[in-house]
Amino acid sequence: MKLFLCSHFSSVGNLIKEEVENKKVVFVPTASIHEGYTGYVNSARKLFKKLGAILTEMDISKEEYLTIKSAFEEADVIYFTGGNSFFLIDQLRKTGIDELLKKEIMNGKLMIGESAGAIICSPTITYIEQMDKKPEDYSQEDDKGLSFVDYYILPHYLTAPFKKVTEKILAEFSDLNICPISNHQAIIVNDESSKVICTN
Repeated sequence: MKLFLCSHFSSVGNLIKEEVENKKVVFVPTASIHEGYTGYVNSARKLFKKLGAILTEMDISKEEYLTIKSAFEEADVIYFTGGNSFFLIDQLRKTGIDELLKKEIMNGKLMIGESAGAIICSPTITYIEQMDKKPEDYSQEDDKGLSFVDYYILPHYLTAPFKKVTEKILAEFSDLNICPISNHQAIIVNDESSKVICTN
């Protein structure tokens, strides 16, 4: 299993330059499509293009299952932008794309998750509700994540405008194994190892 999980991809993406250079990347902006601010999506897109990645953009809430399956299978890397974690996990689970993604990840494909894209890798995402509102049409009976990691990722730790809410989440969920990461940190998971690295 290869994962690169971060708060802000354009700040840390150069750390895995060799992994994305001239590679086929499925770029999934789904988490961001109902958000007010989406500057991070364009900054990630620009960095991928600067690194020579070949992007196929795909909103999994709108594309046909077979189209997504084909794109995931052909890609070298699958990337999820930030946005609303609940909307993203809902779209993944209700379409069965979660199982498709798991299969590709278990086959050794690199997944890059930024913010919401990192949060969904945790066992559950209930802890993030103070940061992300549940959509009114949320269809899941629980908040299960993908369980790619056994801890709970808290992006944008102590970073404006999330400083207070990240402190609050960390304090309120002190019983969980929370891994807070700033915008200049990333978690690299490779097979059995998992480590936090920093750009500065």
